[in-house]
Amino acid sequence: MLVVSNRFHVVEEHVDEFEERFRNRMGEVESMDGFVKFEFHRPVDHGHIDTDTHAAVTYWESMDAFEAWTESEAFREAHRNPAPDEWFEAEGGVEIHEVGFDAAGE
Repeated sequence: MLVVSNRFHVVEEHVDEFEERFRNRMGEVESMDGFVKFEFHRPVDHGHIDTDTHAAVTYWESMDAFEAWTESEAFREAHRNPAPDEWFEAEGGVEIHEVGFDAAGE
């Protein structure tokens, strides 16, 4: 399984607007072959400096499935109207990981 995390450093006064954009997103990704799930992560202030980072996390069956999404018309449509630059304190980034192993509680 592949995990793709898009990180965003959101300015505090735009957090609500930013979260609402994701809450109301078009939903095209859910219909893609190989898509597993989407999670939206909010930062938690626990005494660390970097508490402005949100993450949009998608899970995919394979790299091929993820790449098919990034090359699709649905992807282009979902990303055609980006949030204004002033909503962000710094440039974000993308991390891609393969699940090496996992564990779950009972």
